[in-house]
Amino acid sequence: MPQVIDSFTGRYAALGLLHRSGFFFEGDEYHSAAAAIEAAKILNRPDRVSFIGWNCKPWKARAMGKGIPQYWIRPDWKQVEEPVMLDIQRSKFSWPEVCEVLLSTEDAKLIYGNVCHDNFWGVCKCRTVPAAQRKYGIGVRCTGAGDNRLGRILMQVREERKAVLQADPDTQRKMTRSMSFLAPTLTTVLQAAS
Repeated sequence: MPQVIDSFTGRYAALGLLHRSGFFFEGDEYHSAAAAIEAAKILNRPDRVSFIGWNCKPWKARAMGKGIPQYWIRPDWKQVEEPVMLDIQRSKFSWPEVCEVLLSTEDAKLIYGNVCHDNFWGVCKCRTVPAAQRKYGIGVRCTGAGDNRLGRILMQVREERKAVLQADPDTQRKMTRSMSFLAPTLTTVLQAAS
């Protein structure tokens, strides 16, 4: 196991914001953490409809998020952005399939390495990757040091999930089956598969 995981691709793709995995947040089903975080910015819940469900692809959600009118955005967004992301990640990793990927990182330091100049949620590596991988060019603020807030949140969620599973190893199965109030058809499928 690597001591540091700084790329949420391949085997660790489920850790990234753009990974396609369904989960529920604030009573709505989202296709990715990217869609959920972009929707959570919007104050009026009915205006979030474009981000909800399987039709909103993760990369589309990020693009739409950049176009949200300022008057739609919650006035307290800068204060609640991190706690909201923590809630989104808790919800996403409550599902066994993606939780297994998170737990497989064991005690590795998680760094959301990216090339899209995101030094708030991660660390932009645009200066260190080959020119062919620099999809967005080189950012002037990208020095190889970022806040890595997503990485820290994922490590926190990983420790929380470990604690829950150590207390009761059957928790994952019990939790999945108890989700019937959210999506009866999904629960039926999961029960039939087990």
